Amino acid sequence: MINQEKIIKYDNTGKQNIDDAVIRELRANLVINGELYLSMMCLPQDMAEMAVGFMFSEGLIKSYADIEKMEATCTGNIFVFTHEPVAPPIKDEEDLPELITELTLSYQEIVDIMHNFNKQSELFNSGGGVHFAALHLKGRENIFYEDVGRHNAVDKVVGKALMENIPINEGTLLISGRISTEIVLKTARLGIPILISQSGPTTVSLAHAQKARLTLIGFARGTRFNVYAGGQRIV
Repeated sequence: MINQEKIIKYDNTGKQNIDDAVIRELRANLVINGELYLSMMCLPQDMAEMAVGFMFSEGLIKSYADIEKMEATCTGNIFVFTHEPVAPPIKDEEDLPELITELTLSYQEIVDIMHNFNKQSELFNSGGGVHFAALHLKGRENIFYEDVGRHNAVDKVVGKALMENIPINEGTLLISGRISTEIVLKTARLGIPILISQSGPTTVSLAHAQKARLTLIGFARGTRFNVYAGGQRIV
């Protein structure tokens, strides 16, 4: 997933010509039932998981069982065939659910979760240039993925959970980037009750989190974090 490219590095000692790590990406084409549905830039790995997660989060399928067969090629084409015609995609704010769950986290759990999450990012630590996401479920190892796009990383996490029949609505979604409106809407539609990021939200993403009763935690770094919505789940 990394190429070595020639660069010029500057620091307080001057400049050096060196080889440095640069993240590799390709254009992936999602072809559903013989029709090109979407093209996206992504890491050339885990594309089947990305396709499943994308289709589920967009409302095109209701479960992994809706997929009849699937093939991801090394050239970036992802061919998916479903048992029935796919549903139209969900509009951003359409049927946003109210998240009801008994899931809670303690202060120390959140600190530990994010500490372990940050240590998992091998590609970011090697060459930067990627976002990373994970689904944390108590008593299980994180489902963790990296990608050049934050949505791709989340879709891979969700796709893997669906393919292994893991209940995503009992988990906590962890992301490395800012808390955009699209990420909040995606999280709420997926039924995930807690979203934690190293970065912060916008006013619109916060309003949607409050409407959906989503627990929204930002700037989770070291031993501190901010709770923007859904504080009743922090015990």
